[in-house]
Amino acid sequence: MNRTELRKKYLAAAITTGGIITAIFGYTVVVEALRHFNHKPPIAPPAAYALKYVFYIMGVSALAALKLAARVLDVKKPTPAETAALLTKLAITRAAVCELPAVSGLILFILTGYYADFYLLAVFALGLEIYHFPKLSAWEERVRGDFGQLTD
Repeated sequence: MNRTELRKKYLAAAITTGGIITAIFGYTVVVEALRHFNHKPPIAPPAAYALKYVFYIMGVSALAALKLAARVLDVKKPTPAETAALLTKLAITRAAVCELPAVSGLILFILTGYYADFYLLAVFALGLEIYHFPKLSAWEERVRGDFGQLTD
């Protein structure tokens, strides 16, 4: 595998991750539109308070899911091409899992009307997305570490 092929796989993963991050901003537009049109949530307190904790737990469970995804998918492959495919799959899986808190916040807002909770969970999701964004240097290091070289 050469550096150009690896870079193509990386760009595919980075663009997909960027699209998932953009979806979080789309959720914000939905929340603001619903607030503007005076959305009436179907669930009122005290049930809304209990539901709030359920969705916070779902959002924070993304951390455990990220650990599990890394453990399951992060195995050594026999060829550099398979390793690049694995890294792509891992990056996209991480991006999707990092979006879970924002989705939880959106559902929580729709059900309860708590927009501050949506923003808290969305910011948490963005932080996870930024932290787990794929890095080309890490991919190159992984291929070099597993196979000893990366041609130009």
